[in-house]
Amino acid sequence: MKLRNPARNIAENVGNNNKKMRQSILIVFFSLSLTSCFNSKREPRNNVFRPEFDISNDNKNIVCSYYENDKAIVYQIDIRTNKKQRLTPTSIYSFIRPVFSPDSKQVACIAEPLTDNLKSKILLLDITTKALNELTNDSLLILECIFDPSGKSIYFSASKYYGNYSPIARKAPHEIDIYNVDINSKKVSQISNFNSYNLHGLSITNNGDSLLFNLVSKEKNGFFLMDIVSKKLVQIAAINDLRAEKKLTPYEYYSPVLSRDNSKIAFSEPYELYIMDRQTGISKLIFRNEPSLVNVGDFKFFYKYNYLMLTIPTISTNKNSSGDNFEFYTLNPETNEIKVLDL
Repeated sequence: MKLRNPARNIAENVGNNNKKMRQSILIVFFSLSLTSCFNSKREPRNNVFRPEFDISNDNKNIVCSYYENDKAIVYQIDIRTNKKQRLTPTSIYSFIRPVFSPDSKQVACIAEPLTDNLKSKILLLDITTKALNELTNDSLLILECIFDPSGKSIYFSASKYYGNYSPIARKAPHEIDIYNVDINSKKVSQISNFNSYNLHGLSITNNGDSLLFNLVSKEKNGFFLMDIVSKKLVQIAAINDLRAEKKLTPYEYYSPVLSRDNSKIAFSEPYELYIMDRQTGISKLIFRNEPSLVNVGDFKFFYKYNYLMLTIPTISTNKNSSGDNFEFYTLNPETNEIKVLDL
């Protein structure tokens, strides 16, 4: 698994990559939705990557989930050597959506049962000792989680209801709010009362005082920055709507992600990826796959650099694979140059 993109220079800051870049990217189009993560009738998954991942604070490693026999296992992958290290043990759970602690010595992930029970819990894993610590019980359907910059607690979104509000709609998580769990005491506190139809894309400012997310509720719709103490909401929007300017079909924007220095926000729209400068409020399109349209799976900023890593659905080259697969890329938002990693 040779690295063939700027991630090597970001991680090591030395040398040149002499490997020849893949000349073409084979991507299949299929629609991504949050509901697919909870569809018990989906195709079994084996030898395929999930889209979600996180980057260590030294830009040297990622953590991600890889399916083996329909069970998600968390791996740490060194993006300089492509060495894989399994982190999670054999279990009755699938481990999904892993995120590094601020010091990158631990990983938090969501443990979901391999049954039709859609409740889940947050586990904390020590990378060195492989010790697992259960932080929450399985009374909620937990959707995503992020560390507080202090490393002392974890914020997470969770749903109280999984179903459909209309007989023609697909089942999905609803009645979603934001919670916090203290790592030492394991005390869980609900910190919002949105009871929202949808809430996703949790990011936190580097001083830990505010959360950024996409909120859809009866009263509000869009990106919001919430002061954690006062609960004050400030809507975040670009001053230029690029889709309106091009007279394209209007869509909602999704999954805001803060850059590590908080100067930029990346966000997606079906088949596209944008970046917005927080100071100017100006956004620009940085990725759109044509002629085949494809949704971006997940995306994160590197530390100290405003390069992004992202995942895109693709055909697995493993003959024994089944289910949706994702491939990893780096993206330079200044030049829009996208390059693939072999993982």
